[in-house]
Amino acid sequence: MDDDKTVQRLDLDVDELSLSPLGWQIEEIQAHLVTTTYSEWEHHQEIELSGTARFHGEEWSDRFGGGDYAPALLLAVGRTGSPVPPQYKRLVMETVTKLSERPRHLSEKSSSWECESPLSPEEITLRITAMDAEEIESDFGLAPEKHSVLPVEVIDESTQTAAVQLTVTTSSAHVLHDLYDSRLRVHLAGGAVFGAPEQLLAAHLAVHDWRDQDSTLEDECPFGVSLPGLVVETLGEGGALIRETEIDLSGSIPVGEAGELPARSPRWIADAEHDLDHSARLPTRVIVRIVDADDL
Repeated sequence: MDDDKTVQRLDLDVDELSLSPLGWQIEEIQAHLVTTTYSEWEHHQEIELSGTARFHGEEWSDRFGGGDYAPALLLAVGRTGSPVPPQYKRLVMETVTKLSERPRHLSEKSSSWECESPLSPEEITLRITAMDAEEIESDFGLAPEKHSVLPVEVIDESTQTAAVQLTVTTSSAHVLHDLYDSRLRVHLAGGAVFGAPEQLLAAHLAVHDWRDQDSTLEDECPFGVSLPGLVVETLGEGGALIRETEIDLSGSIPVGEAGELPARSPRWIADAEHDLDHSARLPTRVIVRIVDADDL
């Protein structure tokens, strides 16, 4: 039989509450689910996305690091009602200077997946968002439906909690079972709580111990205090370490010229993924350690 292709429109959520403080505006956006049917039991599906986004640097007031780069514009792709967190794809990652020149046109196509029964548009969730800090795999695909859950323990071992404390609001570990292989995905998300300017100054001087430890805010401003990092430990039977992954969020809490602090807290997401070799030890649990940035 000839291949049969259908195209269906997908609903897409634009997270304006997250986009606007980071300077992003979505001018237009649309997404479609493309299904190619080869037989009654063989269907291939993929997602196509197109649109236009504009970055307004003057509206990005609270900047938590990133250097010359604007916050990445992100697409979250998930299954409706699934306990597995959505996968994230960077749609735009560019310098502020280049983004300020003109609108950015978006055109993306996901990796395809094979299924016996095709998904309907209602079974897929799409969301455009942005974060102050992120460390993701940037994969435009749909996680497999079959999965198993591993327990996750989060331990805060950072030492400058009075100045900056990383908060973890979401933590999960799933073994994702595809048709041909499996992989472990650890997903983390949260924010950060920061103290008074004097507490941030103390943390700044502790890291830069060659500076005059009697320096005042007037002496040191402006400066930044790095966000803590993450160490993800994958453990097997008996607590044996299978894999260790370090995650540097590459963000900081800025202290301005007059000691002024950001008006809001930063938001971040992070992923740690790796393929599983079924001839080796299988993971049974995950420990996430919050550590000082200098310890990574």
